[in-house]
Order: sequence, then structure tokens, then C-alpha cells
Amino acid sequence: MAAQGAYPDGILPSVLPGEVHAYTVVDYNFVWVELLSLYRKLSGDEEFVTAMWPALVKMLDRFHQDLNAEGLLLSQPGRRLFLDWAPLSRNEPNAVYNLHYLLALHSAASMATARRASGEADCWGARASALRHAARSAFWRDGVWYDDAERTTFSQLAAALALLAGAAEPGEEAGLLDAIAARSLDSNDEAAPGKMVLASPFMHHYIFEALRRGGKSHYVMEIIRRRWGRWAEAGYPTTWENWNVDFPDGSQCHAFSAHPRYHLAEIARDRGGI
Repeated sequence: MAAQGAYPDGILPSVLPGEVHAYTVVDYNFVWVELLSLYRKLSGDEEFVTAMWPALVKMLDRFHQDLNAEGLLLSQPGRRLFLDWAPLSRNEPNAVYNLHYLLALHSAASMATARRASGEADCWGARASALRHAARSAFWRDGVWYDDAERTTFSQLAAALALLAGAAEPGEEAGLLDAIAARSLDSNDEAAPGKMVLASPFMHHYIFEALRRGGKSHYVMEIIRRRWGRWAEAGYPTTWENWNVDFPDGSQCHAFSAHPRYHLAEIARDRGGI
């Protein structure tokens, strides 16, 4: 449906069906790429992926036009840049936005390689390599992935995306994984200067992906027990949009925060339980 409703320049809408142009979230396009890759992996439905391929190519070509002179991605005027509900820096160029784009490029290049689409595989692989170099130059300093070049904040989400997108070097991974886990296990949700910014429940999907791939599934289970357990212990039957929902339109029933069910199932599968 998103591909069918794509804008003429290739960007996908965020509210479907409908024409809610003010809520066209550019970084949700990267999630679509990840989901297409996941669908292909789980279903083997190459016919569907083939049908989506032109939309994928056009969308990624559109984002390539948004690179600045340093090779970093900038958001599109008139369209929404979400990043996260967390109070991380929204200055641009932004690490979270660029690293999420890098992850999408890798996902697309992997699909292209598996489908023997060598042209797209080479193109997206080259773009990913250049972006990785630019992102490390701009945002990686003294063992920290900062959210902007000014080093205003540093977030769990930037660190997790750096790990997932291959922007972190092997020798850096253990420290990043431990820092990410420690922040989630800290019961204090409040942001403070010099403290890693806690990701929202939604973006904890990427925290859990990074921890699982890094062999830290025990952290994932403990974070779910502590953080999602708060809601269960308080008697809430559904997951919240954010850790605190006292903002306008804050929701106590938000499906995107229910991803722990997926991660627990994957952990069980890895352990031979499914």
C-alpha cells in the first residue's frame, strides 16, 4: 500500500490509506526497507519483492539526492523527521538519521546480492561505504557516537544503529553494547548532561536487535522484565507510546512498543525452543 501511494519523487507516505501529507515521516522509509527485507527472509516471496523493487530503487535514489558536501544525509524540507521521542539532538546532519539510512542501504544491498541484482548491489554498497566513512568522521569521537557534529547529546539509538549498520569497528562493539544495556537497566528515565539518552519503547527494537546480534540476549530479557514489567505490574494491558505519556496525544495503547514479543520469540528460537 505504501508503494502504491508513493509520492512522485519516490518517498513513501506514512499514513495509509489517506492523504496526510503533513505526516510524511522521511525516516519511516528506512523502516519500510528493513521490513521488506524481513518479509523476504521469512516468506521467500520473491514475486512480491519483485513487485516492490521499482519503489525501492526510486526511493533510495531520491534519498541519495539529499547528501551534503560532506556526504551526509539531510532531511527534506516540508517533511517530518521523527528520529525518536527521546530528547536527543535534532541538529543536522544527524547521526541517527544517517545511521538509519546506512542500515537501509545495507539491507537493500543484501537483498540485491541475494537476488543477483548486481547493479543495485554495487550501487547501494558503494553508497553505504561512503556514508559509513562520512558518519564516522562526523559523529564518532573518543568511544562515543554523538547525535550531531556539535556533540550536543549521545544516544542509545545512535550507538545501536552504528552497530547494526556496521559503522562501528569490531574492537568498539563490546563497549557500546555494555553502555547501551546499562542505560536501559538504569531505572531513571530522565535525561541529564553527559548521560546517554534513553531510547523510547519503540526504538528499543534497535537496542534489542543490537544486543541480540552481539550475543547479549540475557540483557534483552532483563530489560523487558524491568521496563515492560512496570506496565504489567501496574495493571496496564497494553504497551505505551513512550515511558511517560503526559504529552499531547500520548497513547497508552501503542502497537509499535509491543515488539518484545518478537524478540522473545527470536531468543527462544535461537535457543532451540521454537
